[in-house]
Amino acid sequence: MKNAENNFSDKTKKIVNDVKDDSKSFDKKDIENGKGMAILSYIIPPIPYFAEKNNKYVKYHSAQGMNLLIIAIAYSIVYGILTSIIKVNGNCGTWLGYNLGNYCKITPWWVTLPLSLIGICITILCIMGIINVCNGKAKELPIVNKIKIFKGGVQ
Repeated sequence: MKNAENNFSDKTKKIVNDVKDDSKSFDKKDIENGKGMAILSYIIPPIPYFAEKNNKYVKYHSAQGMNLLIIAIAYSIVYGILTSIIKVNGNCGTWLGYNLGNYCKITPWWVTLPLSLIGICITILCIMGIINVCNGKAKELPIVNKIKIFKGGVQ
């Protein structure tokens, strides 16, 4: 069991640390002037992606933010479909004084738990992007670096 844990830990570290760092490709002035918009790239990605045309640092992070947004939208669609389709009879208790008993259908934990963990991972990726911006880094995000629908900054 110990070997399997170390193997999982090693693979996880490789995924997180095996990303390209393009920080040296950007001018310090661009980094300092673009930090606000670059942070916004991970909160509301379309605004900096379409508004900022001159700052390559912002374009780099806004492209990553848009790719992360695509992942989040796909996740939301899958989450909505799976939690709508996969239902089991459950005890819903009472609601507004009415005893609902076993008359309602609920999504089982074995569906919602993995989907919720994926959602937490997407949130962590967003936070990692914001931390990179605050530190003046231009590092690719793990998993998001495999999806390059939107391009910006260093190619």
